[in-house]
Amino acid sequence: MGYISLDFRPEITKAELAKLRKVASDMEAGQHLSITLERQDAHQADEILNILRENNYNCQTKGGHADDDFFIKAKKEDN
Repeated sequence: MGYISLDFRPEITKAELAKLRKVASDMEAGQHLSITLERQDAHQADEILNILRENNYNCQTKGGHADDDFFIKAKKEDN
């Protein structure tokens, strides 16, 4: 089972979103993906979550009350 971690700090760019699209489509069912954002970029999580859901991921978010980070954990499901 694979695990990939992406760090989109300090800001989310179009290049990072393109990388996410490629990684998300290339991963196999059962693999896990973790994405770290800065808390102030959490408003951009919808775009990231949409990319993941389009590629059949089950997603959970955890947001930065105690620190400056916002996390998205995702697992690719079977088609």
